[in-house]
Amino acid sequence: MIIKLLDLADIKTGITFRNRLLDNLNGEVEVIQMKDVDAQCVISDRLMRISTDLVKPKHLLQPGQIILLAKGKATRACLIDDTGRKQVISSAFFSLKVKSLQQVLPGYLQWYLNLPRAEQYFRAHASGTSMFSLPMSVLKNLEIPLPSIELQRQVLEVIRMRRVEKQTRQELEEKRDEYIRQLLLQRVLSA
Repeated sequence: MIIKLLDLADIKTGITFRNRLLDNLNGEVEVIQMKDVDAQCVISDRLMRISTDLVKPKHLLQPGQIILLAKGKATRACLIDDTGRKQVISSAFFSLKVKSLQQVLPGYLQWYLNLPRAEQYFRAHASGTSMFSLPMSVLKNLEIPLPSIELQRQVLEVIRMRRVEKQTRQELEEKRDEYIRQLLLQRVLSA
């Protein structure tokens, strides 16, 4: 079954701040900006802080929401975890909140939004060339293949296992490098 994104999620734009943001070290709300999201969808720990009175409660991100970077060189969809921190997004992002968890899992939707085929669709319909801007109308009309919830869970489990595999491989390579360094150093010192 193929369903348009607008039927799966409520989509909103990030906040457009009227004035230049100044970091308020005592601020209770963190602002996620374009520069704060890397290519692996990791959100920086060092976010600008603002006072609560600059945002409305409806703008605060909730666990399970997806934020989609809609401006720049590439789109990136990040799933918001339950960190307990108050966070909002700038106007460079869209936020997506799944309408029904019985229909689509947020992790599955995030995975699909990060696939090359979604990126190709966005690039084909976005404005701009080197720095593109994705209109909401284009995002809303993205067609999402929607398998059963069980198959969505299986997809997410394979992704999780692949992530663990990559992490384990990286740790093994680091240990191997350290072993070789120690072996070579021991040989040099004993010569």
